[in-house]
Amino acid sequence: MAQAKKRVIAVSGCKGGVGKTVVAVNLALALAKLGQRVVLMDGNLSVPDVEFTLGMNNLGMNNKSDITEKLSSDFVFSSPAEVELANATSGHQQKGLLNGPSGVRVFTPVAQGEWKESIQIIQAVELIQDMDDLASDLDTLIIDTAPGLAPDNVTLIQAATEVVVVVSQEDVSVVDAVRQIRLLYRVFNVHQFYIVVNLVSSRRGGAKQFEKLQEYLKDDKQIVLSYLGAIPHDKAVSEAVLKQSALLMESNDCRAAKAFHRIGHQLSKLPVPEPKGRIEFFLPGRIKERI
Repeated sequence: MAQAKKRVIAVSGCKGGVGKTVVAVNLALALAKLGQRVVLMDGNLSVPDVEFTLGMNNLGMNNKSDITEKLSSDFVFSSPAEVELANATSGHQQKGLLNGPSGVRVFTPVAQGEWKESIQIIQAVELIQDMDDLASDLDTLIIDTAPGLAPDNVTLIQAATEVVVVVSQEDVSVVDAVRQIRLLYRVFNVHQFYIVVNLVSSRRGGAKQFEKLQEYLKDDKQIVLSYLGAIPHDKAVSEAVLKQSALLMESNDCRAAKAFHRIGHQLSKLPVPEPKGRIEFFLPGRIKERI
């Protein structure tokens, strides 16, 4: 029987401060609440922060409720402290998969030392290929990518089946999104982009930002932009962040939470695209790429 295709959503934003991690975390929970098996991956290979956002970085060695059996020889369910101990004692990188809220599992690659640009790309490609071990145990992988256009970050983004670009009501975030979209299109032949406007004062404000993005990219006829919706500026979001918790765990019925649920429902209904022939996650019959 052919293996079901896996949905891989890269949540991206060229500019920092647009709330990309908050969007990634709460979309993961929204999809999990729809019955999907979700893994949330921290794709910021130099400064991972998903565990911090969820308060999982404070788990201690004695918190055995977050430790389960091995998934494979490479992927181990463990606490962050155990991952750090394994690295210190074994001298090699350990891949940790942690139990998060609402059944979402959190995967944080552990960076080693300072990387040069060429090594970063190789590291990202190896990570993409190593994730094949999880294929039978998830439906959707959500990647919280790093801000900016570093080669390793762009490599992770283009390897997803869907690219979600997060912008805010600041016009500079739209300009930076244009740079990212054009790079992914011209270099990696990525055509489809889904847009989320975060921290809006009104629904019309979100629609206006999307219209600006369309105007900037109107001459790139092959680029397809789809508007997923806007996340309202809601004090419940900042309150959840201060508590190091996901919004959908703290205020599931607030305005922002309802917006996340709507966007998660839209994403769950999208057909998973066919492989494009580039470096991709969970590529059927994977052919190792020569880098």
